[in-house]
Amino acid sequence: MDKKRFLLVNVVPPNVYKEEAEELLSELISLVNTYGGATIVHVIQRRAHPDPSTYVGSGKSQEIAEMVQNDKIDVVVLNAIVKSGQLFNLQNILWPKNNKIQVWDRVDLILHIFNKHAHTAEAKLQIELASMRHMGPRIYGLGGTLLSRQGGGIGTRGIGETNIERMKRHWRNEMKEVKKKLGKLQGNRENQLHHRKEQGLKTVSIVGYTNAGKSTLFNALTKKDKVAADVLFATLDSAIGKLYLPDKDRYANFLVSDTIGFIQNLPPELIDAFKSTLLESIHADLLLHIIDISDPKMHQKISIVENVIDGLGLHEKPKIYVFNKVDAVDSYNKDELSTRYADYYPFFISAASKEGVNDLTEYIESQFA
Repeated sequence: MDKKRFLLVNVVPPNVYKEEAEELLSELISLVNTYGGATIVHVIQRRAHPDPSTYVGSGKSQEIAEMVQNDKIDVVVLNAIVKSGQLFNLQNILWPKNNKIQVWDRVDLILHIFNKHAHTAEAKLQIELASMRHMGPRIYGLGGTLLSRQGGGIGTRGIGETNIERMKRHWRNEMKEVKKKLGKLQGNRENQLHHRKEQGLKTVSIVGYTNAGKSTLFNALTKKDKVAADVLFATLDSAIGKLYLPDKDRYANFLVSDTIGFIQNLPPELIDAFKSTLLESIHADLLLHIIDISDPKMHQKISIVENVIDGLGLHEKPKIYVFNKVDAVDSYNKDELSTRYADYYPFFISAASKEGVNDLTEYIESQFA
């Protein structure tokens, strides 16, 4: 199957430098690569404020329409969380150039990636719920379209009721059903967590920015072979394993969990949809915040993850900073980082080569001795 051809659009304030604007697109490009699309071209537009009708404005809309036709674009992605009416209006403008064109915002792209990576029933339901929450306002915003025409007629029910009203009712019923199924699975997970507590089992949860090496660290700590891919959001389903103690050649009597990675500008509804998966972190006794030391945006991503952790009410949870991928950099200032993040007992490791992992394992074990 051929890859979809993407056009990426980034709207930035007039005072943002070109280099900074292109940097803002870098993560979106990574997301498209994770999805499996082919990024053809990107557009940077300078505006003080997004256009209320099409987000990009009438002139830029026509320019994008020509690109859609000339470059045979399948999907246009706006690098923002965009209102339903804006996406709908822009798609209408592009439609004559390609009647199969799709216009997504950043959340749409993430949801499509989630959908490709979901394997368990729980993860699939979480994504379905997140999609409903994201798409619901969009559907409600189409009051001036065909959806708002009145239904009914001879031999039919609901005369005077608009299509949009019927869709709203259907949408609410579907969401209620998904929540019910997800609630049952969440209840099962909570029972498992409660059972662990009764047995006196402690839990260490790995958290961090997506693609920081969480699954690789999980494998190194548990001697498991969970797939660790070099893509964003490789993990959607949590994984559990006992901590392996290499110096004692046995497993510790506590658990390590790996959960979904975080990303900047992740909307609250996505985090909320994955609350059942994140219960592993919420109920953990210790957090391992894994950090890609080779990432030039390392400090910014640390802040993003910490904000999500705070939003989950975990700011007082015991935490260790694990600076990963030391083998991927020529040098790093260990003393400066150790001082800056002294409150989080920083460790410097390579989860892939196991460098420093034994020291980390011994320290984790000491916390539960």
